[in-house]
Amino acid sequence: MGYRCPYCKKALAGEPEPHCPGCGRVMVVPQMRVPNPRLARRRALEAIRRECEHKKAELRAGPALTAFRNPTFYFGVIVLLTLIGASLFSASDRAVVRRAEAPQSRALRHLDALAEALGRYRFHVGAYPTEAQGLAALVRDPQVPKWDGPYVSLLRSDPWGTPYAYKPAETGYPTLYSCGPDRLAGTADDLHPVASRFEPGTAWTNGWVSAELRLPGVRVLRSLSEVGGGQGRAP
Repeated sequence: MGYRCPYCKKALAGEPEPHCPGCGRVMVVPQMRVPNPRLARRRALEAIRRECEHKKAELRAGPALTAFRNPTFYFGVIVLLTLIGASLFSASDRAVVRRAEAPQSRALRHLDALAEALGRYRFHVGAYPTEAQGLAALVRDPQVPKWDGPYVSLLRSDPWGTPYAYKPAETGYPTLYSCGPDRLAGTADDLHPVASRFEPGTAWTNGWVSAELRLPGVRVLRSLSEVGGGQGRAP
C-alpha cells in the first residue's frame, strides 16, 4: 500500500505510521472501508428491480415499428389484398350468375346447344339421328359413315329432372323440347329451341374438331350403356 504525506508530500510505503518520517508531523491516515454486505445486497436487488421494470415497459410498448418503414412490407400487403379480393370477386360473380339464371333460361340454353349439335351431326352424316339412335348419337358414335363427333360433351336432364325429348321428322326440323316445370309433354309450358339453331351454317366447318379433341380430359362415351339410355343428361 502506498500513500503520501499531506504536509511534505513525501511518498511513503508500507504500513501507515502516525508520524511522517520526513517532516515528523502527525498524519491521519484514512482507514480502508470494509464492504457492507447488506448494502451490497440492497443495491443488487435494486438493479434487478430496475431491469424488470425496463422489460415490462418494452412488452407493453408492443412490436417495433421498423417493419412498417420497409417498402417490401407494403408490397406484400398489396399482393395479399389483391389475391384475396380476386378470389372473393370470382366467388361472388359465380354465385350471382348461378342465381340470376332461371331454370327456363338454362333449359332453353341447353335446347339451343342440342339443336346446334344436331345440325352439325346432319351436316356430317347427311341426316338427323333416327329415333332409335336418339340424342345419344351426339355423344357416342352410332356407327354411321362420316360421323365426326362427339358433338356435345355429355347429356343431362332438364332443370326439372326430365330428359330432353327428341323425335326426327320426315321433312324439316326434328322435334326437340323440354317438358317444362310440369314434366308433362304437350302442355303450355313446354320449351323449344330457336329453329335457326338447327342450321349452324358452314362458317364453323374449317376449324371443326370433335369434342374429344376440343375438350381434353372429357370422357367420351363409346357405348349406349355408358350414355345411360341416351336421354339422361344434357350438354
